[in-house]
Amino acid sequence: MLVSVTACTQEKKDNVPLVLSKTKMINSVPFLTQQNNFVYVDKTSLKPISQQKFQSASVFTPTGFAVVENDKDQYAVVDESGKIVLGFSSSQIGLNVVNGLTFYKKDIEYEKKMPVWKWDWNILGGDIKKEQTYHKIEIGIIESQQSLLVVDIPYLEDNYYLNFVSVDENHVFWNEKLYEIKKNRLHKIENNIAELLENKRWLKGSNTEFSMYELNQKKAVHSGLKGSETLSLQFGKETITLNDVNKERYTPEVPKILIDSKTNDAYIFPQYEKVFPKRITKATPSQIDFIKKVSLVYSITNSPYFLLGVFNYDENIWAYDWLYMDIEGNVTDAIGTYNFNVLDQVGNLVWPDRKMILPDQFINKNWKFGKINFYTGMNDSYLIRIEDEKQQRTMGLWNRREKHWEIKPDYYDISVLDTERQIYALQKEQDGLYILFDNKNKKNIGSKAYKSINSDGLVSVKSVSGQMVYYYIDIYSGKEYKD
Repeated sequence: MLVSVTACTQEKKDNVPLVLSKTKMINSVPFLTQQNNFVYVDKTSLKPISQQKFQSASVFTPTGFAVVENDKDQYAVVDESGKIVLGFSSSQIGLNVVNGLTFYKKDIEYEKKMPVWKWDWNILGGDIKKEQTYHKIEIGIIESQQSLLVVDIPYLEDNYYLNFVSVDENHVFWNEKLYEIKKNRLHKIENNIAELLENKRWLKGSNTEFSMYELNQKKAVHSGLKGSETLSLQFGKETITLNDVNKERYTPEVPKILIDSKTNDAYIFPQYEKVFPKRITKATPSQIDFIKKVSLVYSITNSPYFLLGVFNYDENIWAYDWLYMDIEGNVTDAIGTYNFNVLDQVGNLVWPDRKMILPDQFINKNWKFGKINFYTGMNDSYLIRIEDEKQQRTMGLWNRREKHWEIKPDYYDISVLDTERQIYALQKEQDGLYILFDNKNKKNIGSKAYKSINSDGLVSVKSVSGQMVYYYIDIYSGKEYKD
């Protein structure tokens, strides 16, 4: 699964590592037969490993489990031997592997009869709706059969996801709680966590105050932290007050600036890991003028720097100009090669901006730019959307370090399938077919084109009769698993 970077953070290794001793060498893949059902086969010999046939089937997780569907539209989970480990039911099933444990979610929608005071009355007459749509959700662990949650919730209200996060090999975070893993079971050790931070830290909220905790430390590292949208800096005898800093359209659950009520120290989003300087020790007059207009301050994780931004509406492009300040209060126009990204509230890239990634000397003067995307593992490559003078929109993959197009902006869409091995799916025209592309070796993979290609190898094609047919391929070789 690809994960888009969602905060200003130092690039780091995958934060949901698998416990290797609990993973398996998976040799089985779902194979589409001429009878339009799926059997599991050995991926090399294509020989069936069992006689079981399914209406649909997923690839196996690294822990050896897959979701299958029978001809009654019921879902179950099987292991690689074909044994059913979660029985067939009408509930749809999702799987996610974290720390070597396989978490499942069962979800079914149904109509629930409501008490009379919750009936939906039609004021113009007619039918009275006596039912509401609900979801029944169950979340648990396959290996230990531990149930973590069983709940009925109204449709479109709060939902629950398999977004478990590894804190370390013995702890996971989920649903505002911290758990310790013992014998494939989760044991709750902390409640009401407002936000998980890096380096085994988290924030808890109480009324309008927050406290910061660290794993294996019962006492708070910092307490009495209050949200603020104002920062003050001393420069010589002058006090510079920055108002409306990091202001959001919607109030975040955890403010992006937290002030210690005792020391007046300020801790800044995203990791709140260091104190923002109270005094500017070194800056030029032009830098001081810039700082007085700052509206965005982020802490650059795993570095001594803070990012200072001033909004600049330049030629119909919403962007920022930047300065940097270290923990000693020294201001500078540029910093070293710290690999981090800043995204806005909806996940669009803010820093580095387009001009830092793709300098003006490399662009067509008639180009306009849309969203820029970056995924963990892409290093210095960015997906850039372009609109030319004819209002034709295309995408390309630009290498910021080498300053060249890894994939020229000649495609309507580019899908990222594997960042480490640089496997992409390319769509030349809108509503066109996708082809597999190996960017590392600069060559197409296989000779087929598909209506869609997923990172797990699931593809779709349109049959002669016009129906969509789904089956699996090996995205690294193009090998198709079907008759």
